[in-house]
Amino acid sequence: MGKRVVLHVGLMKSGTTYLQSLMEANHELLLEQGVLFPTPWAVQTRGVSEFLELPLQRFPGAWEKLRDRILEHDGTSVVSMEYLGPAKVELIRRLRDELPGCDVQAVITIRDLGRGIPAMWQETIKNRRSWGWTEYLEAISARGPKPTEAGAQFWRQQGFGRAVARWAEGLGAANVTVITIPQPGAPQTVLWDRFSEVAGIAPGDFAPPARSNTSLGLHSTLLMRLLNERTEDLTRDQYRHRYKALSKHTLGAHAREEAKLGFAVPAWLRRRTEKEIELVRKSGVRVVGDLAELTPVDTDGIEPSAVSDAAVLDAAVHALDVLLREGEDAYLPEARRTGDGGTHPWEPGKKRVGKGGGMGRGQGGGQGGGQGGGRGRRGQGAQAGSEDASDD
Repeated sequence: MGKRVVLHVGLMKSGTTYLQSLMEANHELLLEQGVLFPTPWAVQTRGVSEFLELPLQRFPGAWEKLRDRILEHDGTSVVSMEYLGPAKVELIRRLRDELPGCDVQAVITIRDLGRGIPAMWQETIKNRRSWGWTEYLEAISARGPKPTEAGAQFWRQQGFGRAVARWAEGLGAANVTVITIPQPGAPQTVLWDRFSEVAGIAPGDFAPPARSNTSLGLHSTLLMRLLNERTEDLTRDQYRHRYKALSKHTLGAHAREEAKLGFAVPAWLRRRTEKEIELVRKSGVRVVGDLAELTPVDTDGIEPSAVSDAAVLDAAVHALDVLLREGEDAYLPEARRTGDGGTHPWEPGKKRVGKGGGMGRGQGGGQGGGQGGGRGRRGQGAQAGSEDASDD
C-alpha cells in the first residue's frame, strides 16, 4: 500500500470541528481500515502550528513528531487543521517536500459566505476581538489598497477562491479537492459522506463526534465583546484558559436560549461570491458537491442593536451561576467535567469543611472559584483551553 497524505486545510467555520471530532472519536476504527488520524488531535494542532512558525503557538519538535508518525504509517494519513488554509504557495510546496514518498493531497471544505460572515464575527469575539458588528461588515465590504485589520483577516481566512488557487498551484490541481457545505436543511452527515469519499474512508459504524464548535448566541457574543474590552492586561494563555474556555463550554451551551444574529445578504457579497466561485472553476480542481451551494443565503435573526441590556445581563447571570455551581468544570467540555468543584461536594444541610471549604482555593469554592483560585488551580485551568487552538 502506498503512502497517501490527505491534508484537510479548512476553511474555518466549514464543519472542520465536526470532521475533526468525528475522526478523533473513531481513530481506532479508521486505523483498522489503514487510515491514520493522529491523536490526540492536539498533536496535529501543535505540529501544524510549529510548521507554520506561528508566533504565539510554538511547540519545538511538534512538527517533526507529527511528520514522523505520518511517514511511519504505510497507508493513508489524514491531517485536519484549518491553520493551513491561508498558507502561501511556497509553504505549501515546502510541506509537500517534507513528506517525501507520499502522495500529498489537499481537501478544502467551503461554506457560503452568507452564513460564514456572522459565524466569523462571533468567532473573532470568542478569540478576544471587540469589533462591533457594523464595524466588521464595513471592514469586510471596504474596497481599496489598504484594508482594515478586520477586513484583511476575514478575506485571508475566508477568501476561498484564492485559497483554492494557491493550493492548486502548490500541489497541482489534480491533487486538490473542494467539498462544498450543503445549504441549510441538509443532514449534517452529508458533509461526512462527501469527506469520507474523498479521503478513501469506507462506511462503518462510527460513533458521533464528541465535541463541536457552535457559534455563541447573540446575547453571549455581546457579553464577550464587553469582557474583551477589559482584558488587555491578560496574557494570551490567561485569556484562553478562562474567558475563551468559559465562552465555549458555558456560554456556548446557552445559545439555544438566546436570539440569533441575523444577516441579509447584500448585493456586494453576491458579486464577490461570484468572483470567488469563478476562481475555483478556473483552478481546475475537483469539486465534490455543487458550487451552487456556495451562493450566499440569508441568516434569520436580529441585529445586535435590537438586543436589550437585560438580555446581555441574563447571559452574564447564567455564566456566573454556572461558574459558582460548577467551579473549574465551567471551563471544560461536558465530557471532561468531574463534578469535583463548585457546589457538588456539599451535602445538603451540612457545612462545607476541609479541602476547598470556606475561603480556600482547593476546589474553586469561595474566593478561589471565579478568578482561577490562585496558583493551586493553574494546572487544571491550563487544560481547559488545550483543545481550543483550532479556533484561534
